Amino acid sequence: MSQLSGGEAEQELYREIRRAIAERRLVPGIKLTEDSLASLFNVSRARVRKVLLILAKEHIVKQEPNRGAFVWRPSVIESRNILDARRLVEGYMVREAAKFASPQQIAGLRAILVEEDKARLDGEVAPMMRLSGEFHLKLGECAQNPALWEFLNGLVSRSYLILAVYQRRDVRTCPQDDHRKIVDLVEAGDGAEAARWMEHHFDHIEAELDLVEESVAAKPGLKDILIAPR
Repeated sequence: MSQLSGGEAEQELYREIRRAIAERRLVPGIKLTEDSLASLFNVSRARVRKVLLILAKEHIVKQEPNRGAFVWRPSVIESRNILDARRLVEGYMVREAAKFASPQQIAGLRAILVEEDKARLDGEVAPMMRLSGEFHLKLGECAQNPALWEFLNGLVSRSYLILAVYQRRDVRTCPQDDHRKIVDLVEAGDGAEAARWMEHHFDHIEAELDLVEESVAAKPGLKDILIAPR
């Protein structure tokens, strides 16, 4: 979000679109109309265009000439490429995390695990999806490589959309025990085993995707999506 230096309403629009994507309230293919967004967040259309341009640079919004901006809908090939990239990047980063993670960072990861457990017990699907991505980003911070983390942030954002399109409907979130096991190994300083578990984790994720036929998601209105109750 470093490119976004506008007022609070502009910042809120950016954050809310990203959050709605993470929680599957904004689904791939839905149109992001400038007029609706400007009205909902009390900002000018020029500021809306600025936010949409930044989101397009982050590859989670697609701008089409004479049609407008849409939430990006990944193809099967694009999805496989992104997941392959995540395997490589996160395999390396978890090894580095095992070297450099501080007690405070481990505590932060375990706090996310507690939130994940609560969301799972409560059957709250949207927070489960968002927290899963937050876990991977928080783990990536432990590697102490800002350049790689920035790359990972983009991959995770696009992964929300991959899961929204291709994840089987009987699957809710990441395998329950994988995150906890990875944290245990990082805390123990066992980078090689943590990387092995990360590879295993992505095997689980890909096994729960149908990367053959694209499912069609419902498209509610922007007002219902972006002004959803917390």
